[in-house]
This record gives sequence, structure tokens and C-alpha cells, in this order.
Amino acid sequence: MGEFVGIDPLGADKLIRQMEKGKDILGRTRPGLEAAISDAGADWAGRGGVTAMHRTWAFFHESQQDLKWRIDTLKRLVPTQQKGILTATLPFDSRTEAEQTAKKDAATILGALKRHDEFLTRESWTQVEKAAEALKGRVDDPAYAAALLSALGPKALQKLFRDWMNTQAPGDRRGLSTAAGERARDGSPGLLAKAFASAEGSGRLGPEWKELVETAPSDILTALVTLTPQSSTFLTRVATNLLNRPPSSDSFPTDPNRNLYNLAKAFAASPEVFQRFLVEHPKEGATLLDAYTIKSSGVPAYQEALAQALDGALKPGFGADDVRERAWLNVINIVGGKDSSWLGGGLGTFPDSPISRALARNMGPILDALARGEADKRARDAYKQAVADKALHPPLPPPYLAARAPWNTLDPASSARFFGALMQDRTAADILTKSAREYIESMDMGQFSPSARDSYSSAAFYNYAARAGGISSLLMSGSTYAEWSDDEYADWLAGTILMPVDYADQFLPPVGRIAGTGKAKLLDEMKERLKKIITDYLDAKTPDEAGDVASRLTNLQVDVMIESLEAAGHGPLSSDEHATLRDAAMGRLAGALTNALVLRGG
Repeated sequence: MGEFVGIDPLGADKLIRQMEKGKDILGRTRPGLEAAISDAGADWAGRGGVTAMHRTWAFFHESQQDLKWRIDTLKRLVPTQQKGILTATLPFDSRTEAEQTAKKDAATILGALKRHDEFLTRESWTQVEKAAEALKGRVDDPAYAAALLSALGPKALQKLFRDWMNTQAPGDRRGLSTAAGERARDGSPGLLAKAFASAEGSGRLGPEWKELVETAPSDILTALVTLTPQSSTFLTRVATNLLNRPPSSDSFPTDPNRNLYNLAKAFAASPEVFQRFLVEHPKEGATLLDAYTIKSSGVPAYQEALAQALDGALKPGFGADDVRERAWLNVINIVGGKDSSWLGGGLGTFPDSPISRALARNMGPILDALARGEADKRARDAYKQAVADKALHPPLPPPYLAARAPWNTLDPASSARFFGALMQDRTAADILTKSAREYIESMDMGQFSPSARDSYSSAAFYNYAARAGGISSLLMSGSTYAEWSDDEYADWLAGTILMPVDYADQFLPPVGRIAGTGKAKLLDEMKERLKKIITDYLDAKTPDEAGDVASRLTNLQVDVMIESLEAAGHGPLSSDEHATLRDAAMGRLAGALTNALVLRGG
């Protein structure tokens, strides 16, 4: 057992950099100084200076190596993000001792492995496991781990993993099962995976290990990244390589694909790596999230593992905002892309998907960007139509709706399909609907008036109304893919149509607002009337087309509101206020509502 140390990693890293600068100065000065001394010959007064420079450079270099070894070992022994002094007892007194011990342990393991090759029995393998027990408490020392792996070599490491799998988990032919993984973690594979993480993560592996990711079997690679957290570089390389391998590359391609499951678990344990992976590797991310991949993996728990990884990488506030948003953008384009197999095709639907629920739970902060994109698209479509109709004054799209980067690259049609993919799961649909309602309420439209004399207040009101309409339109589009009965759909659609009514009267003067109890009663009455219109359409009890039904729903909503205000003794609204109320109450849903009814069928 080595010494007890306490080191401030940040301060030590700074000292190492300072010594490197000193080495650089000495290295650049030494050749010129040596040449000057040689030219001067006996006339040079300070001949001992060159020796001093050599010794100083060597002192800096050796001190750097020793200090880096101590820091790297300490970080492995005390894995924390806290600042300040870290303390622990090192496994060895020196880097030299660690390396010499590793070579002896490797020789013992290789000897046991050779004897196992002669007998190939469980008893002979037990001797290999016994030899590997020496690694306990030592592999967190990066110098020890690097020397161990160097002595073993890539082929012997893979053989140790393969022989363990053949003797301890012979039925797991395409990745370790959860139970086998637990046994492996407590045995030689777990110790070897830790050694690899320690050596590779500290940059001590030799060049002979560079091709491991390209040449090792998939199940060995996924075992390495699952049994212990590996560096972000190695995990990303493994994922990128495996997700580009054809299924036929596995020895048993028809077995349940636990390699995918184990890769998802590794990402769930390293959410910051997965977040960056989604941003930088959209092609491979698409393979992970592909509906066919999910349906054909043969491992029911794969969806749950991938949902946990997505939840960690995309949850609000995790990581840098710009990175997280770019990760979201790629996920939306993958799941909601025009060629996505999440919607349509022969793979079926996703009515009970933990992936959908994980995504829906974390969408709150990005709803505004999606709502702006949908509202801006609608405004641009209106402008294009007006131009096509040769209108003299086509309505210019308001600049306040334009989405900022990176959302300005997202096709709103992809957003709509993304909503549809998620809303195949009723729980996810409810989560999305609740988040949309909270988003609309958070805008507090009542603080601005559409008839205000200053242009800012009226523009702000219409800005909010357009965004409320945008998010509701996305919900409408997504609802067409929901696996609901007609009655459930009618109930949900009526509630979504009424969403703007909760704030629609807020912009009226206080004397004109509906009392809380009266509003609740009004909403209940309206909902029942809306449901009947929708249900009659779905049951083909009316000859009306979808557009006619959407218009009736819009007019009913506004008429009931106005009638209630007048019945309460308030004066009638002006025609301008009437039109404004109609827009706000409906959230500008007419087009999306019509499309939803058409796709649902009547």
C-alpha cells in the first residue's frame, strides 16, 4: 500500500503546465548556449551552467511525470467534480513499483490462461479468475493499468473476455444479459474493463490498441463500455463503429441484440457523452432511434434503456443550452423526419413507449421554439397565398415570430410529425397537452391588449396569440396519429380547442371578465357541445365536410363566450373586439383543426 496523499488537482495541473513552459524555455535556450560555449572554448566563464540546465530540465520532466501519475490515480480513486484538495491512499509508493507489479500480475494471468487452453474446463478457468483477483485495488492506478494491458496485449485481453463469456455466459451470444453483466462486473471482465478505462482515459495506452474498436467483436466492446464508465472518446468511437456495422457482422445475427441494449445503458450512465453524440453523429443517432431498430432488437428493455439515456441527455438545464438544443433538433428530425418509420409503414405503432414519454417530459423549454416555427410558417403561407392571389397589400410575416438558431433550420412539418409520433402513446400525449397548456398560461396574455393605443402592446398580444395558435396547431396535427377511440379523441380535441378560452377574456377590462365559477360552468357546457359536433362528424351523422365542421366549432366557441358576457349584463363587443376574441379563443386553429378532422375521418 502506498502513501496517503492530498492534492488539489487544479493547482497541480497548473504547476505541471508551468513546468512545461520552463522545459520549453530551457529546450530552446540550451542549443544556442551550448554552441556559444563551444565557440568560446576556455574563455567561457560558466561552463557548469550547461549541466545545471540539463539537470533542471530532467527535474521538471520527472516531477511532471510523478505528479501527473499521482493526480491521475487520485482522480480514479475519488471520482468527483468537487474543487479543492482530494485525499486518498495510493495503491503504490511509486510509478515504477506500479509498473513492475503489473508486469508480474500479467505474467501470472497469462500463465493461468495458457493452462486453461490445455484443459478448457470450469476448474481451469477458476485458476484464471484467481490470478485476476490480484488486480483488485490496483487497476485504478493508471500506470499499473497501462503496464498490465501492455504486457497482456489486445489479443489476450479479448481472449480473456471471450473465454469468460464461453464458460460463464454461454447463452449470451450477442451481448451480455443483465444477469451475466452483473456477474462479469464482479469477476475478471469487470477488473479488466476498469484497467482499460484507467489506462485509456489517462492517455497511457500504446499504439497497438488503436485498432481495437475496429477489430474487436461487438459483444466485447459493449462489455467494456457497460461494465465500467469509459472515456467519452472511447465510448463515442465504440458507438459510432458498432452502429455502422451490418447486422450480419455478428456471429449470431438473429439472437436478441443485447449489444444495442448495453450500448444504450452505457449512454444512460454518461448523459453528457450521449448529448454530444446526438449532436455530432446524427446518422448513428438515427440508427439508435430508428423504429425498425427498436422493434427488431428482440430486447424489450432496450426501449427503457434508450429512454433513460434520452432523459439524461435532454432534461432541462443539463449541459450547455446550445448543445442540448442542437441535440433536440436532431432527435426531432430523426423521429419526425419525412422518411421516419415511427409513423406509417408496416412496423405498427408505439402506443406504450417509454421513449415517447421521456421525450414528452422534457419538452417544456423547447415548446416556444416549436410554436414560433409553426406560427411563422402559417404567416409565411398566408403571405405566399396573398401574393399568388395578386393582393395589393399581402400580409408580411411579423419578424417577432422568426425562430432563432438553431431552430430556424427546423421544418415545422417535422415538428408536427414528431408530435404525432409521441402522441401514439396516450400518456405522452397527456404530458404534451399539459405542457402546452402551461406554456400558453405562462405567456399571460392579459398583460397586453389587442386594442391598446401603443403599437407595442397590441403587437405583443398578437405575438402571443400566434404562438398559442402555433403550439395548439402542432397538438392538432399530432392528434391524428393517436391511438384513441372516437369518444376519447372527441373529448381531447374539445379540450384542446378550449385551451385559449382560459385566457381569452383576460385582455378584457376587469368589469368584463368572467368570474371563476362562471367560467368553469361555461367551459363544461361548451365542451359538451363541441364534443357532440365532433362525434357526429366522426360517426358520419352529418353531411358537413371537415372545413364546415371546423368553422362551426370556431363560431360556437366565440358565440358562447359573447352570449355569456351579454347575459352577465356587459355591453356588446365591437366588431373589432369580436374578431380579436375569435382569433384569441380559437388560437388560430382553423386550418390545423380541419386537417385533423380530415385525417381522422368522418
